[in-house]
Amino acid sequence: MRILHVIPQFPYFGGRTVVGGHASCLLALALAQGARGDKVTILTYVHGRAGTIPVAENVEAVSLFENATPGTVGFGIAFLRACASWAKARRGEFDALHGHSGFADYITVTSRLRRVLRMRCVHTLYCPIAGDRGRWATAPFKMVIRRAARRVDVMTAMSENVRSSIEAYGLGEAMVVTPGIDLERFHPGPTSLREELGIGAEETIFLFVGNATKQKNLHGVLEAFGRVYASHPETRLVITTELKQSSSDERLEALRCQMEALGIADAIVQLGIVDNMAELVRACDVLVAPFMDSIGPSDYFMAVLEAMASGKPTIVSRVGGMPEVIDDSVGRLVDPADSSQIAGAMDELAGDAALRHSMGTAARALAEARFDPTRAADRYADIYASISGAGR
Repeated sequence: MRILHVIPQFPYFGGRTVVGGHASCLLALALAQGARGDKVTILTYVHGRAGTIPVAENVEAVSLFENATPGTVGFGIAFLRACASWAKARRGEFDALHGHSGFADYITVTSRLRRVLRMRCVHTLYCPIAGDRGRWATAPFKMVIRRAARRVDVMTAMSENVRSSIEAYGLGEAMVVTPGIDLERFHPGPTSLREELGIGAEETIFLFVGNATKQKNLHGVLEAFGRVYASHPETRLVITTELKQSSSDERLEALRCQMEALGIADAIVQLGIVDNMAELVRACDVLVAPFMDSIGPSDYFMAVLEAMASGKPTIVSRVGGMPEVIDDSVGRLVDPADSSQIAGAMDELAGDAALRHSMGTAARALAEARFDPTRAADRYADIYASISGAGR
């Protein structure tokens, strides 16, 4: 099958390294589809590159621009027009059209390509629609999104929470297709990275993956870690960031000052974007992800799913779709606005290696049972067939 995926941003750094929740989901799906013999093209924007980018056997990305400013209305309009222009000359070259986005705005792109390519389509939404906020609450915006959604043949959602928001917003019925995680890349096992980071085997490492925005709540993690470090001086906090443009210099400076004020700067290892994320997760003991909401990040936080696949317990905010995934057997759910709850969960896991091990074992088993990318590829193959009228 010849599959065209469309996603507004695909921050790809080579190999299996991509930044962003829904981009990670798409990469895992595309690799699984390519492995089964499908020919996969990802139409997107990759910063600093234009044209065709090989990803893996049977998988390639096509970046429509070399430089652009995502997250703006101008980018959305330019992306829609560029997609339509690119697709116009390629009618008949694909068997399946599948759009992906965190925000519902980009349903309009999938809808437009359906008409240009003259083929039925699927669109997957990874974040809930905040129907009571900003532009989402305005009548003209709702009308545009609902009209576009009527032209989408199958709407799928990452989680039950996203599915509910799609239907509540008036976009019709949606089905949940659980995303895949790269279980071959993210797995339990030994690593020498702890030693390279200068962290001893007896120390407990907490890992934070995210940018410096208030939404990702690094300030709450720092406050919580300050309390834990006072009673567990053998603990360390490793911070790895996302894209530079997601974190302003002012925000980074404020966090640096917070570290100094709390007296924890020497216990923190700060990293930028890393190309060995799987190894970094294996080197750590607990992932901390108390994000404030899931509007923008994927509704299932991908860093959490990847940590679970790596056999690690997680401390996660009780927001979005995360209660669908995390229970006390694999992690702890906390109120992200209450740093004392975050600290309590960190303190509990810092002092109990046996609990960390049992929760990590259960987390890996859950990841294998629910987030195998081959299952997602199989499910979408059935969906593609159902709307094309062809057998698998």
